[in-house]
Amino acid sequence: MDRRSFASQLTLAACVAVLAVAAFRFAVAGFYYLRSPYSRDYGEGVVLALIRLLAERGNYFARVDEYPMIHGNYPPVFPALSVPAFRLFGPSLAGPRALSLASTLALMGVVHAVVRHHARDGALALCAALLLVAPWFVVTWAPLGRVDMLACLFSAAGLWLFPGSADAPGRRPWAGSACFVLGAFTKQTALLAPAAVLLSILARPEGRWRLRPWFVGFALPAGAGLLALSAVTRGQAWTHLVTYTAAADYSLAALVRGYASFLACSGPLVALVLLGLAARPDRLLVGAELAFTFYWLLNLAALATTAKAGAAQNYLVEPWLATVLLAALALGALRERSPETFRSWPAAMLAAAAVALLVGHDAARLPRPIRNPRQATEYQALDEEVQSTAGPILSENLSVLVRKGKPVLVEPFGMLLLSRKGRWQPDRLAADCDAGRFALIVYEDRLRDIPGLDACLDRRYQLVSQLGPYDLFRPRAAGAR
Repeated sequence: MDRRSFASQLTLAACVAVLAVAAFRFAVAGFYYLRSPYSRDYGEGVVLALIRLLAERGNYFARVDEYPMIHGNYPPVFPALSVPAFRLFGPSLAGPRALSLASTLALMGVVHAVVRHHARDGALALCAALLLVAPWFVVTWAPLGRVDMLACLFSAAGLWLFPGSADAPGRRPWAGSACFVLGAFTKQTALLAPAAVLLSILARPEGRWRLRPWFVGFALPAGAGLLALSAVTRGQAWTHLVTYTAAADYSLAALVRGYASFLACSGPLVALVLLGLAARPDRLLVGAELAFTFYWLLNLAALATTAKAGAAQNYLVEPWLATVLLAALALGALRERSPETFRSWPAAMLAAAAVALLVGHDAARLPRPIRNPRQATEYQALDEEVQSTAGPILSENLSVLVRKGKPVLVEPFGMLLLSRKGRWQPDRLAADCDAGRFALIVYEDRLRDIPGLDACLDRRYQLVSQLGPYDLFRPRAAGAR
């Protein structure tokens, strides 16, 4: 073995070691999340509330001027897949968290399969798969009971299966289309992968003659499914998933932070992509790889959605997935043209792995209720307060209501956004608050922004306890001011 080959093997070993550390960090986070009954993530509570409504009523798309006032902002695939665990084991965050973690592991498998197929290199495929879970935002969001990882899985699987239609006509394109449909009904914004495939088809000279599988396999079933869902829910599914979801505020500062966070973590990979596009347009801008290039470009543009109110770093996950895939394909294409020059490709992956692991490392630190649930006395006390309260409860922590068998009456953040856009009037909620009908109010930082709630809390309720981030209010005694 010559010196260059030995150095390359040593660098590959170092790269795998760094990525193994990243994978271990992710596995530890997943274990702690599965173990803890508590949640500091608002979105987990929303998803858990939707799962219970689906399990008990068969529908969570309802009029928001009646209780429960909940914005059902996610399509039904993830809640539906979580219902069996809900019915078997009762209300718990463990079921949706396990589904999200399983989706992440399956997504790693898809990344490995894509890179191995296109780059024909098992070591590069392994590095790409492990690299997927290296960034802090993946460690933070993938273990949560949210829809993001399942939607990414369906998108990546669709990209993997659909471009292979020429190899297996009549089977793989329809499997890819089915993945795209499931992705769109997991997260209604999961349209970038099918859009990338459509653009890659249109970019070919004979593209218009190859549109039939895309339209028949994806566009028509997705449209028909949305129409059917809207019809069954008397138009409420369309209202929640499209009209209400569009009612969001946007922040330029959040937009800048989103792009800055992404580029800080993905800089080496973005450089590899740009080098690959410049040096190997014959591979990355034609054929099956073209869909992955369009997928990456669309995801870069879609980073603008980080400016939307309520968006968090989970919006970085799909752009990261697209970048990992295209960077690995670019490395494979570059090495194919210049085997000697790119024999040291592990050095590039090592740099990408080190940056992804180190940038924002502190942000991946687990919250105390997750890391040490037995020491989270404030969350234990919140559980006890909710459990012992007999009357209606208004809470910003929705998961505790579901876990303790209490009805979720209002989803504060969604209702706040709708009130700002004039799509929901909080008159009934404010009137019930003024009447002292809520036996307990668990406040964090959203309820007071709903029109009428701030004055009501000051006038009709008194602060009885502060438990971590939550203030607990109960009705004032008659005559008390």
